[in-house]
Amino acid sequence: MNWWRALSTGGRLLVVVAGIAILAGAAVVFMLITDTGGTIEFPGQLSETTPSAETVTPASDEVDDPGTPEAKAPTPTEPSSPERVFGALRGIRDESGGTWQTVWIDVDTADFLTGDAALAFLTSQGDQDFYDADYWYIRDEGAAITSFKIPPSGQGTVKVIMYTYPNVPSIGFYGPAMDEQVVAFGQFYDAIYMDEDSSGLLGRYYWFTVEEGIIVAIEEQPRDPYYEP
Repeated sequence: MNWWRALSTGGRLLVVVAGIAILAGAAVVFMLITDTGGTIEFPGQLSETTPSAETVTPASDEVDDPGTPEAKAPTPTEPSSPERVFGALRGIRDESGGTWQTVWIDVDTADFLTGDAALAFLTSQGDQDFYDADYWYIRDEGAAITSFKIPPSGQGTVKVIMYTYPNVPSIGFYGPAMDEQVVAFGQFYDAIYMDEDSSGLLGRYYWFTVEEGIIVAIEEQPRDPYYEP
């Protein structure tokens, strides 16, 4: 330690300061090594750390082709079924000034009853003694009149089926086996309004075939098979 003794007081101070600085530097290096897991990055040196699990892989440039969407077949719409309305014919009105473009048929609607339904109705009225299985019976639905149009294309499109007009069946042939007689709507109308309804077509009961509020056919309901004209 002769060199220490040979140093002046100032030199000794410098040596002490230098020693302290070396110890401090060593401590800093030790801390860096500890914090970085044993790797020290110096300026200009690239890190060789392994990417973490959160590293996002760039998306591929290829896009999945969803393909052509399957065309759905249109849902078929069922045409509305014709409705058969039963009732008494009360009148035919032409409100188009004779052009037959707006013609109304007034129907006093009713229920057509046979069998058990007829017997139950007659029993409710106290008329069960008048029941006959070969007859049909009427149950009125009320005093209101229901009006239906005929097609605006004119009277020629309405089919009229009669059983007792214009030819009246002979006695004994009046019943379900009668032949149908197809009558033009114009003839039917004239028999009521031009011939003063001499055949008594008003007030009879008919079946009216109705499609969307329009009558396309009229069929007479014959009276019971034991009725004689």
